[in-house]
Amino acid sequence: MALFNLTMLNVSGLTALIQINMAGISLKNVVDKVKNNGLVRYRTVINAERIIVTTPEALAEVLTTKSYQFKKPDIVVTALKPIAGDGILLAEGDQHKTQRRTLLPAFAYRHIKELYGLMWEISSDAVTSLTEAVSAASKIDRQPYITDISTWASKVTLDIIFVAGMGQSVDSVRDQDAKYRTLQSIYKTVFTQQRQDLIMFILRIWVLPRWALPYVPLKRNIELGKAAKTLRDICRQLIRQKKSDLESELADKTEKDILTVSLSYGGFTEDELIEQLLTFLVAGHETTATALTWAVYVLSKNPDMQTRLRDEIRTHLRSPSSPNGTEDLATVIDNNMPYLHAVCQEVLRYFAPVPITFREAAVNTSISGTPIPAGTQIAIVPRATNHDKSLWGDDARVFNPDRYLSQAKQPHVDPLDEVAHVENSKKNAGTRSNYATLTFLHGPRSCIGQSFSKSELAILLATLVGRFEFALADESMRDETKLKLRRGATNRPINGMNVKITLIEGW
Repeated sequence: MALFNLTMLNVSGLTALIQINMAGISLKNVVDKVKNNGLVRYRTVINAERIIVTTPEALAEVLTTKSYQFKKPDIVVTALKPIAGDGILLAEGDQHKTQRRTLLPAFAYRHIKELYGLMWEISSDAVTSLTEAVSAASKIDRQPYITDISTWASKVTLDIIFVAGMGQSVDSVRDQDAKYRTLQSIYKTVFTQQRQDLIMFILRIWVLPRWALPYVPLKRNIELGKAAKTLRDICRQLIRQKKSDLESELADKTEKDILTVSLSYGGFTEDELIEQLLTFLVAGHETTATALTWAVYVLSKNPDMQTRLRDEIRTHLRSPSSPNGTEDLATVIDNNMPYLHAVCQEVLRYFAPVPITFREAAVNTSISGTPIPAGTQIAIVPRATNHDKSLWGDDARVFNPDRYLSQAKQPHVDPLDEVAHVENSKKNAGTRSNYATLTFLHGPRSCIGQSFSKSELAILLATLVGRFEFALADESMRDETKLKLRRGATNRPINGMNVKITLIEGW
């Protein structure tokens, strides 16, 4: 196991430590510099030991064959639980196995396909509103409309999870009902970083026991505590409302939203389902919003790719204004739009929304034959693995959707069907390892919502690029290495992503 001390990179100070841990970018550079056999051991500036897992073989052990021997660290659980819920994201061991088994039907690919129409409808509404704003600006100023696409992305992905995930009506989003407005306000507060977040980070790591953290009298801590309570109250109302609707003789028994499917399969108490809904709400919109932001960014830098994608979209999909726009949508998008899928896959590879995740050895174990004592902190770094030249070739650091088009077409396999994945890998021996892409992780702890997220990203990007042309509002942002990224679970520019938007007639 290679030993590397981050102080060799002249890293110092708590802020630098947090940026390294949360952005995953400096760790990518560490992996590049150190020859290793699958593990890189390093020490942070406070002399805390970490191990980065780098090769497919080592990753397969941590994520698949020994996945339940590596748990989420307590510090991560403490930080995420109030807002992200004590659901499948944070559950461990048998509790996690039970929750995943119960939730799988709601997130299976065959079910997600039935949500394409709802996703398209919400996306079309949002694009129509954006069209009106762009048209009005061009008439008044005769200049391209400029907006922060990351803010737009956060709103529309919350729209989608509120309807397709929580089973609320499309009108509840269109009319901005009270629950929806409250959710918007809460998530805007939660995801806006403040200086007191750093103080809470220090207290969480070095000063206070977990039970004492909710009582810290900082304004930010009190604010987040109130937000957590309000979120749980809203989720409880949504569950009770949905139960009441389903018990009605007039209920639409064909509804396919995730909450309805979860309730129909049972397996959770009301309180348990509340925690799951919190996870769906956070993970179901923030990660996709981040991916969509990066997609618009990279296409703004590459107008030829943007034009090529727009041509495919307009060839195969009806305009969002068309009354029959959702007809055969899943079939068309899944089977007839290779470049759309290639762009989405490359965005998720190149700009992994969650750039780094941590595990902790729950027991004495080993990785690649190296003993790993209980309590050892493990870093899994999609930002490093997804850009690894030994896995992706010399153009690993280049955004290149065509890399997916040059591969032989494989039959679609539900990413949650682990048996099918193993069989598919055996049939395609010699192809790139599944572990070359860590965006959604792998194995029993892989992201259960990945089919939802991929479908959502494809539909949102199709409606946007089909209707508009995008360009950077500030050309200094073209160099992505100079972008300041926010600290947090997801990874996007701290000051947003302002783009020029021009309406392209004809769709």
